Amino acid sequence: MSDLNTRIPSGSDVTQRTDKQPVFSADLLELTLKPSNILEAWKQVRANKGAAGIDGIDGMTIDDFPAWAKGGNWKRITSELRSGQYQPSLIV
Repeated sequence: MSDLNTRIPSGSDVTQRTDKQPVFSADLLELTLKPSNILEAWKQVRANKGAAGIDGIDGMTIDDFPAWAKGGNWKRITSELRSGQYQPSLIV
């Protein structure tokens, strides 16, 4: 017997989404891309020295990132994300 609680809740305990709108909305994307949120995320990455990720895949270090972002790459990526055209690089 499993230790997992597999009890199925009764009708009043069940909550289901009734709308058919995607959970990921344009508002969430805009909040994610908001400069203050990006800056906060960058501070956290810098503080942990870029730990816990796929480091080495693209050869970029956290020291390389500011020049990369300011070189037009960040603007291009955010534009592609907003327009639905973003295609991440393949990891080989």
